[in-house]
Amino acid sequence: MAEMIIPYPQLKKILEDTCELDVYKAEASKMMDIVERKLADLFEVAYDKARAEGREMIMFRDLPLTKGFLNSMELFRKAIERQNVDVEPIKKFVLKGLPVDAPLQDELVDELPIITGTLFVLIGRVIKALHPDVERVKDEHIDEARRVLDYTL
Repeated sequence: MAEMIIPYPQLKKILEDTCELDVYKAEASKMMDIVERKLADLFEVAYDKARAEGREMIMFRDLPLTKGFLNSMELFRKAIERQNVDVEPIKKFVLKGLPVDAPLQDELVDELPIITGTLFVLIGRVIKALHPDVERVKDEHIDEARRVLDYTL
């Protein structure tokens, strides 16, 4: 199994805290695959926006983040504060795998762990919205959430 962006025990607690969902390690790994793809999608759009504005550097404002995404970022921030999650390892992991060679604004680099964690929270929130009574995440829930995020992000 690939290395997790957020260590599984912490991710499990974050999803319990933010979405009232229980996730096993295998499902967390599948969620991670979605997060990596969605990060790539967000940065592809951000890169195109920066280039369209005549800039080499990608800025935080270039990311196509909706109000719902920004609200979920706050949920994730509060959860990692409660769980005492160190975001530096998340930042390093994400920086290694970003599919863009353009320089990133410092503010954006600082927000990478929050953006990344928020994608996990969004997957959980989509699952909970589609299945309010579900307690444990299953493969079919993750597949549904992926399809929703593919349409919206």
